[in-house]
Amino acid sequence: MANNTNEYRFKNSARNATTAIVTQIVMGVISFVERMVFNQCFIPDYLGLYSLFKNVISVLSVVELGLSVAIAYSLYQPLAEDNFDEIKAIMNFYKRLYKVMGSFILLGGIGVSFFLKYFVKTDVPMSDVQIYFFLYLLSTVFEYFFSYKQILFDADQKQYINTLITNIVWVAMYAIQIAVSILTHNFFIYAFCNLIFTLGKCSFINILANKEYSFLKEKNKTKLSSDTKEKIIYNIKGLILGKLGGVFSDSTNSILISALAGSSILGLYSNYQMIYQGIRGFIRTVPSAITASLGNMNATEDSSKVADGFWAIDISFFLIYGTLTIVLINVIDPIIGTFFGQTRCLTLRSSFLLCIVSYLACNKYIYGTYKSSLGLYWFDRKRAIISGIANFILSFILGHFLGFDGIMIGTIITYLTIDLFIEPYIIFNRGFKISSKKYIAFNFIRFAIVVAVMFITLMITKELPQFGIIAILINTLISLAVALLVAFIFFHKNKYVKQSIKAVRKFIFKQEV
Repeated sequence: MANNTNEYRFKNSARNATTAIVTQIVMGVISFVERMVFNQCFIPDYLGLYSLFKNVISVLSVVELGLSVAIAYSLYQPLAEDNFDEIKAIMNFYKRLYKVMGSFILLGGIGVSFFLKYFVKTDVPMSDVQIYFFLYLLSTVFEYFFSYKQILFDADQKQYINTLITNIVWVAMYAIQIAVSILTHNFFIYAFCNLIFTLGKCSFINILANKEYSFLKEKNKTKLSSDTKEKIIYNIKGLILGKLGGVFSDSTNSILISALAGSSILGLYSNYQMIYQGIRGFIRTVPSAITASLGNMNATEDSSKVADGFWAIDISFFLIYGTLTIVLINVIDPIIGTFFGQTRCLTLRSSFLLCIVSYLACNKYIYGTYKSSLGLYWFDRKRAIISGIANFILSFILGHFLGFDGIMIGTIITYLTIDLFIEPYIIFNRGFKISSKKYIAFNFIRFAIVVAVMFITLMITKELPQFGIIAILINTLISLAVALLVAFIFFHKNKYVKQSIKAVRKFIFKQEV
């Protein structure tokens, strides 16, 4: 039975990861093309506004950050046991909470709209800014009212279904937005497309959820037990506080850039973020895809086996995002200059700082996955608050004196002095019941290696042509070769890397390991 369970976990994780990777690549290409068209058809202020709206709404959505993860965690057991009554009771509770959250975000967004003029520096008329903001606000609110059933696919190790639907709809939306941008140059119609396609995505997911879990349409005769409700609320409290720091770090940075540097700089930053987020989305696919399987493993395996799995996944993904970071610092400016225009480039120092922020963000993805699967967010609540406040204060002060670069430096300092110490401590000491000192030391050593190789490759490529397809290809090959050579020298004998290679071989070639 154990072998069947392990095989089921592996197959679902592999299916989720494969679907996520393939669709992420497709999404990356279409979104890149869409961004090229956007830069040709709209001034940078509009791109800055788009980025700002998303981040303001992310701040308003902070309460939800703990809700979906806590509900998914509570669904692992009843789904494994086919306890349909318990599942329906949990989903009804989730539906009510989601409606409350959606109403809260709508009211909060209406309130924020009156203060946009105080932290938006733009030449776009403020009346238009408020209209555009409401369009994006409504898109988010509709998701809360109509898409709560997608949590079942995630908790049931079938995340690939949500991934496919979401990305198919988004590809269609990008195609329409490209046409709208070229034909009309009208940002209102462009933003309105987002609202329409969001409704379409929610409808498709609901239809499939009702078909896959037909028992949801039956009348629920079982009420959610007070014990289960208390556990969910307990986890939600910890998760909200646990993820609050991430909101301060990611979302408030854009708000600070808009307030301190202007929406045009935020627009330039948004181009870089689009590429970084594409890479980070690719990196995040597998940890996200295996969350439910890890939750299942935690419920059935001892902590030493779960800890070994963490090491193997963590170091394998470090090799991926570490290598990509080294490549990106050498090609990000040539890509922006070649495809979006050389006037859309930031300084090399800004690009370097952004690469470091992106690396550190990728480094934390595995922490979030394990905190979700092990139910550790309650222990992370104080760290998140301290980190979020520290990041905001540091970024505000440094941003006041150094502008955009100061905001990035504030985020880096916060990551290095708070997050990379406390989060591993929580996972190892609280989750695995073992010391985290070895891992923390290893984490900082590999960070230093990546930064050093970034400098080395920049010294090599800075004398080469910087713009054009050929320049991008040459910089990519040089930085990739150096990064892989360094990775081989330092990590080729690592036992966890060998374990991951065996797992990949099993998946690709159907070999036994």
